[in-house]
Amino acid sequence: MKFLTILALISFSFSALAEKRQITLVNYETDGVKQWLPGTIIVKKGDDVEITLINNVPSGVHGFVIPDFKVRTDVKKGVKEVVTFKADRDGLFPMKCHLHPAHVGGQLLVLP
Repeated sequence: MKFLTILALISFSFSALAEKRQITLVNYETDGVKQWLPGTIIVKKGDDVEITLINNVPSGVHGFVIPDFKVRTDVKKGVKEVVTFKADRDGLFPMKCHLHPAHVGGQLLVLP
């Protein structure tokens, strides 16, 4: 019984380390290159992640996708979009615009 109690306390302690991460990314354009900034975001495994996307690019709608976490949305100019997901695995994952594949992509780093 003591072992189960200790195991439950350890599990609770690790789950308490997970946080809600709120991040804002802004789409910008310079010399014809469009990019979401910051280009790299870092969270911890277990975090609940909320990303607010702001599209300031005059050329209209741009996409945002993190395929490994099934995140995908279109962001109209001047409109904020919010995406959420659970960072349930660690590693380095690509972020990009699914509407314009030639755009510079970013990355999501999920720390263990």
